[in-house]
Order: sequence, then C-alpha cells, then structure tokens
Amino acid sequence: MLMSTPEIAEGTLEKRQSQSIRETGVLLLKALRPKQWPKNLIVYAPLLFAVKLHIGSLFVAATVAVVAFCLISSGLYLLNDVFDAEADRAHPVKCQRPIASGRLGARLALAVSLAVIVVGLFLSYLVRPTLCLVSATYLALGFTYATVLKHHAVLDVFGIAGGFLLRAVAGAVAVRVPMSGWFLLCTSLGALFLAMEKRRQELNLLGENSLAHRRSLGKYSPELLDRMEGLVVPSLLTAYAFYSFLSVHGQWMMLTVPFVLYGVMRYQLLSTEGGITGAPEEVLFKDRPIQLTIILWLLTCVLVVYGAPSHILSSISHTLDSFRLIR
Repeated sequence: MLMSTPEIAEGTLEKRQSQSIRETGVLLLKALRPKQWPKNLIVYAPLLFAVKLHIGSLFVAATVAVVAFCLISSGLYLLNDVFDAEADRAHPVKCQRPIASGRLGARLALAVSLAVIVVGLFLSYLVRPTLCLVSATYLALGFTYATVLKHHAVLDVFGIAGGFLLRAVAGAVAVRVPMSGWFLLCTSLGALFLAMEKRRQELNLLGENSLAHRRSLGKYSPELLDRMEGLVVPSLLTAYAFYSFLSVHGQWMMLTVPFVLYGVMRYQLLSTEGGITGAPEEVLFKDRPIQLTIILWLLTCVLVVYGAPSHILSSISHTLDSFRLIR
C-alpha cells in the first residue's frame, strides 16, 4: 500500500530531527576538544614516581581524577569558545570551531559546560574532598584565564602553566603521595615552554592580524619569545637534571635526561618547520619522533622506578662471580 502524503512528510521530519540531533552531538563532542584530553594524563605521574602504579585502588583513584579533569577542562573550553566567538571568527583556523562558525548555539554550549563541570567536581569529591578543592582551584584559574589573563602578555603563558601545575598537584592529592618540588618546577617550566611555542605559532599564522585577534599578541614578537625561551629552556633542563640526580630512586633516573633534551630540541625543530607546535596535542598525534621519545622516556622511568637497572647489574655481577668461582 502506498503511503499517504502526511505520512511521508512525518517520516521526513523525524529523519531530519534525528540527523539534527546527531549533528549537534558531533558538534558538541568537537567543541569539548577530546584531542586535548591527553594533557590530563600528567595526573598519573605522581602515582608512577611513588612506585604505586601497581596498586589497583590508587590506580582507580588516579583514573577517576583524570576523567574529572577531562570534564572540567572541556567545560572550560566551551566557556572559552563562547567568550571568544567573535574574535575566533577573525582567525583562519579557529573560525571553524562549532560556536564561532554559528553551527552550535551559545546557550546549549553554556548548559553543557555547566553540566560537565558539575560532574567533574562531583567525581573529584568522590575521590577525595581535597581533590575537589584542587579541581575548583583549577576551574577558577581556567575561568580567570578565559576572561582576564589571556588578554595580558606574559600573564597568559603563566596562566597556561598554572593549569598544568594544578594537574600534577591533583595527581599527588588523589593518591595521597608527597609532592616533589623539583617535579612541580619541571612541570611548570615545561608548560611555560609549550605556551611560548603556542604564542610563536599564533604570531606566525596571524602575522599583522595578530593584534586584531587578541590584544596581548601585539605585545609579543619572535625576538621577545626567543629571549623568553632562552631563559625558560635552560632552566627546564637544569631543573630536570637536578630532579633526576637527586631522585629518591637513585641516579639511574639520569638515564631519562637525554630523552627530555631531545624532546625539547625536536619541538623547537618542528617550530621552525611548520605550525603544529601551536597545539601540543597535534604534535603528540602527528610527530612519530616525539611519540617514540615519550614512549622511551616512560619505559625508562618505569624501569628505573621499579629498580630494573640495579637488579640487572646485580644479576650480571652475580653471574660473573659465579663464573670466576667455576674457573
């Protein structure tokens, strides 16, 4: 039997509504920026260096903390995109963001932002009330950055670094381990370096239009960023060398220094070759040498933390002693 015209119209309307809901969901997911969630993996670092990665309950606590920070950071990204919608429309890349392009409504974005932030804070509280306090501090810093700090040169890069620092603090708080001052210093300096590279690529991309996009960019120049990195990069490498040398896991941690040195130099090389260093997550997903460096650094850290080099040397020494006795 042939369908009547009203039935066909109703079916078409339902199909369009279904497509609209699906498209909105895709746009929301894109606006939540899941590609930037790997930044929150630093929450696991205190668990690794405290030699408690194998303890199930603590691993679960750290994982919940990571999820909480992914939700809160995504909520902040939505807020940031709503605040910056007009400025982003003048940006050759950011103009494609769902909110800036007009494909995603600001009201819906704000509602979802509030929802994911509340869930993130709730998950933090479930892990530990103190972690909820750290998460709330991160939220306050993120909001201050989106509304004030990013419009002021130098303060903007310190705001970005502060976010990374609070992630590291959250990891220590979640699993109840002492915080290493050297580790927090290295995290802060590393984040400052990444933030400066982000500003460098924005200048390269926008050129003379950088001031129109954000007034703080008008205060930066390649020469200034060179001088700032000339201060931060040596400080970062020196701090990491001291952190490794003074590590509670012994001086074997110095084995990880070459990976950090190469990683920084590789990142600077990429900065001169293209524009992906404007987004650290793009470097992580696209550059194989950086990926390999991170994997080797993590493997070396795990081996050192769990005493593998000492055990290997002890086994070799025992084998040689046994060989001498046999002879």
